[in-house]
This record gives sequence, structure tokens and C-alpha cells, in this order.
Amino acid sequence: MRLKLKIYNYKIMRITILNLIIATVFLLSGCAMKFPVPDETNQTILIIPVETRQTLGNFVFTLDVSIKGSSGNEGIKHTVEPNPKMLFSYNTKLKPGKYKIAKMVMQAKPGLKLGGGAKKRSEKMKDKVEFELQQGRITILDKMILFQQPDPGKKREKKDMRNMDENQRAQERRKEKAARKADQEAMKKQRVRQVQLVNLDESFKAKILEELKEVENIDQWKME
Repeated sequence: MRLKLKIYNYKIMRITILNLIIATVFLLSGCAMKFPVPDETNQTILIIPVETRQTLGNFVFTLDVSIKGSSGNEGIKHTVEPNPKMLFSYNTKLKPGKYKIAKMVMQAKPGLKLGGGAKKRSEKMKDKVEFELQQGRITILDKMILFQQPDPGKKREKKDMRNMDENQRAQERRKEKAARKADQEAMKKQRVRQVQLVNLDESFKAKILEELKEVENIDQWKME
């Protein structure tokens, strides 16, 4: 009798856990993006288009975008993280008015470093980026942040040095060091800028507009 009761309880537990997993998957898959409701705090929405071209495992940095008011409005620092699945980053904390992007700074993630061992690096901006935000309206920036990584090429396999003597190991380490240096030089020659601010093309803007249509409460905001 006790054995049957244990088996029955085990089956009930399995069914309960399975139902919880199914419910969780359903809820997560059904969650749509939702913007804040327009109010005194959230008067505008700025959409910053973002394209991420990823060739390495992960990016080691985030980008701090300094936005300043050009007519006395208070500015903010907006952080954007490279993400191949993300078409844009948005901010709702700016009041209606005219603004400009004053500076962009790459910031290494905790415990990591940028090239050359730096923790921060300012990015050059060739053009002035100015825009105007209006009450209750979504504004899509006419520039796009482009994140990209140089192509690392074919991954080099390390040799098993367990059966080598000390001289052979030293020679193999020198070969590996020379190979790493050659790979680094090859990546430098690609001259790939990890962060660029480029013009937003119409095809990418169309993708953003399609994604915005899926936002749960998009009808509460005016579109361009």
C-alpha cells in the first residue's frame, strides 16, 4: 500500500512540475514588449537604432551615449549593449525639446578590458547628431549605432604537450606565441571599427517599424 502511495505521489509531482514548465514557457513566449504609459515622467520616447554584427563569442563592452539638451534641457547618459537580437534601444526619460549626442564612450564590462588594457575609450564622432523630441511622440533617430567585431578566422587547436620534454614544450610555446601575434596583426589589418555611428537606411528603419507594431501599448503613443 505504501509503495503504491509513493508511486502515486511521484506521478502527481511529475505532472505538476511538467505543467509549471509548460506554463512558464507559454508566458515567456507570449510576453510582448511594453512601453511606459505617457505621463508627467514619461513624456517622450527616443528610439536609437542598433545593429550588431557578431563574429566572436561575446562583446566585452557596453556603450555609454551622452545626450545633452541644446536649449537648456537636462541631459542623460544612456547605455547600449551589443545584442544581435536587438534592433533598437529606447529611452523615455527625456522631456520634449532639442537634444544632441555629445559623446560615446566604450566601457569594459566588469573584470574585462578593452584593447590595450584600457577600461574606457571615447569614440570619435564625425557628424553632429541633433534631434527633437515631442510630447507623447516616438522619435526614431536618423542615425544607427553599428557594433561589429573583426573576423577571428579559423580557431587554432592547441597541441597536447603532456608527452613532450621541457625543450619541446618551450619550442611549442614559442610557436603558439608567434601564431597568436600573427593572428592579432591580421585582425588589426581588417581595420574594423567596433563602434560606429552611421546613417540609418530605410530597410533597417522598416524592420524597426514592424517590431514597434508588436509593442503591446503602441497605440498610446504617436508615431513619426
